[in-house]
Amino acid sequence: MGTLFNQTPRKDYFDNDAVKFLDTVKTLARDHGLTVEETCRILELSMKIDDYDRKDRQLAGLGRLIKNLTEEISMLKEKL
Repeated sequence: MGTLFNQTPRKDYFDNDAVKFLDTVKTLARDHGLTVEETCRILELSMKIDDYDRKDRQLAGLGRLIKNLTEEISMLKEKL
């Protein structure tokens, strides 16, 4: 722990991602005439869709790697 005049600043509990997210939700709800609950649900669904898209891209990349590995193994087999 630091001494007087030599301490790290305390964490500002009202300046973090959660508070910024809540402010964004309130703003979106107000601007679009939705309830906070409806806005949260829409954002949740949007995040899920984005997550599924990322997983699809990752699986496609894994599929390409497996295909390349299979081709390499086949070429090695032919050389033997």
